[in-house]
Amino acid sequence: MFQHVLCVYPYRKDLKKFRFIPPLGLEFIGKVIEPYARALDIIDLRYESKRTPDFLCPETDMVCFSVNWNRRVEFLREEIMSVPPDIFTLLGGRHATEDPDRWFASCPNVDAVVRGDGEEVMEDLCKGVPLENIAGLSFRKGNSISHNPVRRLGAIKDQLYPNRSLRRYTYEVEVQNISTGVEMDIFSASRGCPFKCTFCSFNFNPWGEKRNWSGRSPESIVEELAQIKAPLVGFTDEIFTYDMDRVDRICDLILDRGIRKKYIINARLEIARRPDVIRKMELAGFAMLMLGIESAQDKTLRAMRKGFNTAKIREYFEVLRRRSLLLHGYFIVGNIGESVAEMKQILPFARELGLDTVNLSLLRNSPHSGLDKLVAQNPDYHFTPTGKIYSDHCSIEELKQLRHNLSKEFYTKRQHLRIQNKMRRTGLLKLFLSPSSSHPARFVYSLLKARLAGHRR
Repeated sequence: MFQHVLCVYPYRKDLKKFRFIPPLGLEFIGKVIEPYARALDIIDLRYESKRTPDFLCPETDMVCFSVNWNRRVEFLREEIMSVPPDIFTLLGGRHATEDPDRWFASCPNVDAVVRGDGEEVMEDLCKGVPLENIAGLSFRKGNSISHNPVRRLGAIKDQLYPNRSLRRYTYEVEVQNISTGVEMDIFSASRGCPFKCTFCSFNFNPWGEKRNWSGRSPESIVEELAQIKAPLVGFTDEIFTYDMDRVDRICDLILDRGIRKKYIINARLEIARRPDVIRKMELAGFAMLMLGIESAQDKTLRAMRKGFNTAKIREYFEVLRRRSLLLHGYFIVGNIGESVAEMKQILPFARELGLDTVNLSLLRNSPHSGLDKLVAQNPDYHFTPTGKIYSDHCSIEELKQLRHNLSKEFYTKRQHLRIQNKMRRTGLLKLFLSPSSSHPARFVYSLLKARLAGHRR
């Protein structure tokens, strides 16, 4: 039994101009620790003026840091190093996972690093399993570092979801540090993805092991939704709509329980094959589909192994745009083999499809995405130090400017009116114009125009 455990999200600011996301991964860890700790605090430094030492107490015997992003590394190191060496200090998160030796070397007080998913590792630790017997854990042993074998990716568990009563903060949608007054939560109903898009590395652990899709039961999902007080919920699932019969059951349970919220999800275009379920999703409160389209060129879609071409995309949108759901499309600017003229086709293609909002991102290489092999086969393409991909015929600065220009051109006055109409039809407009919304007129459009966080599918 731990006396006091402190879990810290050690970042001051988000990358984007908008903010609403709780540190869900850290909250999962907190849920595991809770039965084994007399006291537990989860601290999000984005909402605090204090630093980590201010939350330590004489009883603190473990501190957990979520190290997910490679930014403000010196600040992270200061926070970690501020923990006295007699307190067990544990790191987790994707960035810590990718290079645990770096953190052991730069932070001598770090006792262990969780590699990959942390829930099962933490449960073993809390149960008193010897460190050397915990798969997926690296730990300091005297003057050396031991790396235990990789923990195999398991199925997601129905009963494991955050205890939101442990939160110290209300997470409201913010744009440029000003709150809309609309509370939002995020939700994990599944992990993994069955598809094999060549540019994607989200479903691989740092050793190249693919995570197969694993979903919680509809009953478990709706039970958690019933406990959430926020009226707006974003699903973190790479693909919420993989099993449409399951989605159908989730909608039935939401309607039976009378849960009244609005939901934003990542979906594949194949959702259009089930218009019956889409209609039920609208009734249950689903308001926005975030769709990975990626390119307006068939040659690129084939190379990506997306599983559809532009003709099929048009066919799917014949179904989707009949519905009231907001349609958000992800596109990549700078796909390998595309000319500037072909990249510019994104805009008329997006308009033809009837997309309400778009996200334009630059192609970036990450571990196990396979893009390094494609670049090696195309000598006129290159990497920046951060992994972004550019070519001899279009520099990284030119790609950024093209992305900016396309985005600016897309969001016309007419497009804003279209968004407003869709928000009215889905009920989102009423939510943002409610008395609790602090600045409704200022944020109705800013929220949707801002680049939406989430994985591209």
